[in-house]
Amino acid sequence: MQNQPLMVVDIGGTSLRVALSLDGRLHHRQRVDTDSLAGDPAPWLRRWRQALPLAPVAAAVAVAGPVTDPEQVELTNARLRLSKDALGLPAVLLNDLHAAALGLHQVPPAGVVHLGGGAPDPAGPIGVLGVGTGLGQAVRQGEVVLPGEGGHGAFAATDDEQRALRDFLAARHGYVDWEHVASGSALPALLAFGEQVHGRTPALAQALAAGQPAAAVALALADRDPACALALRLMLSALGTEAGNMGLRHLATGGVWLVGGVAARLRPFLDGGPFHAAFEARGRFSALAAGLPRLLVLDDDVGLYGAARAAAALAPPPGATRPTAPG
Repeated sequence: MQNQPLMVVDIGGTSLRVALSLDGRLHHRQRVDTDSLAGDPAPWLRRWRQALPLAPVAAAVAVAGPVTDPEQVELTNARLRLSKDALGLPAVLLNDLHAAALGLHQVPPAGVVHLGGGAPDPAGPIGVLGVGTGLGQAVRQGEVVLPGEGGHGAFAATDDEQRALRDFLAARHGYVDWEHVASGSALPALLAFGEQVHGRTPALAQALAAGQPAAAVALALADRDPACALALRLMLSALGTEAGNMGLRHLATGGVWLVGGVAARLRPFLDGGPFHAAFEARGRFSALAAGLPRLLVLDDDVGLYGAARAAAALAPPPGATRPTAPG
């Protein structure tokens, strides 16, 4: 068990979460909106670290964006740039889905919901879809994790309704990717498309006039407003299609795992219907797809668990001098 203090950080499109990992547990957790970090989270993280009663010996920072430079990174959906050296201690930068994939097996059983398919094969490939502000992706085989940017692959419409949606989104974005249809940031545009088809009901108009975020409104009114219902159905169908793509692409007998805050909020809508229908609609490979496990992670610490594993690789060997106060 990891018994040296480690700083673990998970930075998404809307919030930064940090904790001290020690003896397999997370302590001194804190969350802050990314908009409050003035473009660089390092000063805030240094202040947080200096207030700790025990000094971390290493750090791992998981970020929502491609890590192509091990020394610095820029987030995809937040205006943040981070230099590893600015943290002031040995550190590693990694993609947030890389961290989530590393942390999957540290999630307590109560934090995982089996949505469909067979039982996961512990030795099989695992696909991870991060449904948050964006749509992150990673693949894990044993202890090897391959993060990617598949969420920015081209969206492929499968019927006339989705083709109409693609044209609607193309008028806004030009290039339409999976993140535009299967993430938290997609919901406002999906709702606008729903309004174009069904109009705006008084209940929807009232909710939007009250300043409620469009994404929250779409989920809250999905059971009684046709535009919201369409937006949610289109999102679930697109998410199921891309999850099924990942499942077949990697023959993910270890499961396709959904992680992220938006994925957790979709829990009431994932028991059946559009997500599973789209996941399993594979022509002659439908029976194979239907057997692939689908799992939902409700524990939002999964990325921090994985970051702790990454940071532990930087910790000094046992017996080395251990600091007792932040530097």
